[in-house]
Amino acid sequence: MQIIIDMDGTICQEMRTYSRCLAEPKPGAIEGINRLYDAGNTIIIYSARTWMEWEMTTAWLKGHGVKYHQLMMGKPVGDVWIDDRAMHYDNNWDEITKKLLEK
Repeated sequence: MQIIIDMDGTICQEMRTYSRCLAEPKPGAIEGINRLYDAGNTIIIYSARTWMEWEMTTAWLKGHGVKYHQLMMGKPVGDVWIDDRAMHYDNNWDEITKKLLEK
């Protein structure tokens, strides 16, 4: 299964552009992502960060031990995303991980 996961506000705290390297991981995010990766899923991290932030973002992911296959930058910013395949994140990494591992 290919799983696309948003970066800011889902994997880590939302921070201002120049403070993003200091963002703390969301509780359960790294453990959940790594479990999904280890279960054989393809993990794609998708961010509204610009390509100028690619190096800082890859360093953050590596420094926090996040396992992933691909990082995509430049996601359009919107107030609401409507998607027929989306799972809502609400500080519920344990629930999300469980549902995905059951699929």
